[in-house]
Amino acid sequence: MTSRLTVSQVEGWRPEALLGVADDWDGLARRLRSVAEELRRLDRGIWAGGGADRGWAAAAGLESEASRRAATLAAAAARARRGATVLAAAQSDVLAVLAVIRGAGHQVADDGAVTGGSGPTDELTARVRHGLASVAAADREIADQIARTFAASPPASGAAPATVPAAADVVAGWPTMSQDRIAEQIRAMSPEERRGLLEAAPREVGNTDGVPWDLRFAANRLNIAEAIAAQRDILARSDDDKIRAALAAGFGLGTGIGGWGGRGGVERVRAAAFLDPGWRAAAIAMHDRDPQRRIEFYRGLLADVADPTGRSPQTRPRQILAFDPARSSLIELHGDLRSAGSLGVLVPGTNTTVLESGANVRTARRFVAAGRGEVAMITYLGGPFPTGPDTVAGLLQATDPSYALQMAPRLVAFSEDVDRTVDGTGRQIPVTYLGHSYGGSILGTAERLGLTADRTVYVAAAGAGVGVFDEKDWNNRNPDVQRYSMTAPGDPIAWVQGLPYGPHGADPDEMSGVWRLDTGRRLDGSVMSGPDAHSDVVNEPSDAWRNLLAVITGEPLRR
Repeated sequence: MTSRLTVSQVEGWRPEALLGVADDWDGLARRLRSVAEELRRLDRGIWAGGGADRGWAAAAGLESEASRRAATLAAAAARARRGATVLAAAQSDVLAVLAVIRGAGHQVADDGAVTGGSGPTDELTARVRHGLASVAAADREIADQIARTFAASPPASGAAPATVPAAADVVAGWPTMSQDRIAEQIRAMSPEERRGLLEAAPREVGNTDGVPWDLRFAANRLNIAEAIAAQRDILARSDDDKIRAALAAGFGLGTGIGGWGGRGGVERVRAAAFLDPGWRAAAIAMHDRDPQRRIEFYRGLLADVADPTGRSPQTRPRQILAFDPARSSLIELHGDLRSAGSLGVLVPGTNTTVLESGANVRTARRFVAAGRGEVAMITYLGGPFPTGPDTVAGLLQATDPSYALQMAPRLVAFSEDVDRTVDGTGRQIPVTYLGHSYGGSILGTAERLGLTADRTVYVAAAGAGVGVFDEKDWNNRNPDVQRYSMTAPGDPIAWVQGLPYGPHGADPDEMSGVWRLDTGRRLDGSVMSGPDAHSDVVNEPSDAWRNLLAVITGEPLRR
């Protein structure tokens, strides 16, 4: 459309049509991924010789091209869905203005001119035309974004570019390479080679420490779009397949039909699930609930968000440093590291999952907002956390040190990547790691294994780390690291802190060389204490929260 949209054009718009386009692109991406997978599974052992070498090279080129185009279509589909939301909101604003003006007795011409009624109409005309211009600007921006997505993946001419087939060889060597070597390898690539690597191996690029963060952000947008497409594939299953999956997941348990415990009861439930309309609908709904929830959450990761620093009215894309739901991994940067004077890394606790990570994001953004651009934060989910209800079974899960032992080495490696990225800014940016609850055990275990940090804070921590019973058990690679701890009075975590030979090590509040932070008072003046204080110290504006912010920024502490 041109920039001079008319009233009738905006009134006749159907932004939701973009959703249909996005679905079509996703469908084509799925078919291309299927082609690439079939090419990947071809048995190379059935054909050998010079002709075979050329044939397999051509097949590899086709596989790479199919994968590349599938990634491009998935990314374009994600932008089209965002576009539908943005354009619908812009259209809605204009329609609301028109309704108010017409309701006051005015007439609105197709070019936006307002006449009739009582009172001056020049201001109303300007308002309508401003709305039309805003809609046109949004339309152009969405169109440009989609066009740039396709332009970044130009059609191949003849054989696939040499850089694309080489991508598999590049990432194959990463598991045995140092992060510095990976960074050097990518730094030596041309922009075209980087783009080829990104499109051919987004999963590896988006989740490998040592890869520059801007490249990780771009790769994970592709990975998230791919995850949405995969969940759409699940929703596209036949109804009978969905019912079988729901039954396998326990649908109908406890219904009491025919006495569930017997064979006859099981068969009756199965028959009802397939034959009874109500049961069929319930089983299908049970199956669809999880993929629908995941699609909604993943779309949120692709959506632009308000600038968390509060310095700009413009929205910004989210900065996802790692995205691998199969490994329960989601790492996100909040704020602007280019201007921040300090960086915090938040390691959360029990019952944290990828889909339930919103509270941690909100906590991180509060720190960023309070810093007004001087603070950047990272929320770190580097693997599965113990989960379970607040019962004996849930508490037993929280005493299991295996989660900390599995995640701590990943946090150590990530701290090396953080250190190199921060050094790359050319500025002194102190990095503070905050381990909350079970995250405290993960943090302490990582310190034992060689974490690099300027400051560490054990916030209502389960312990000082697996195998840490004395400050000499920590092996932080920064010999000048400053350590802090915080636990509010009445916090039930105190029941497990520092148990003799406990699974999470000593109580950090009692360890030598650890500065104990005061939890003080809540915003209403009451003492920060009791069971709710376990989470409130990081979530509620209070003396405790301000002390955590002060450690991150290096400001004086509250007494």
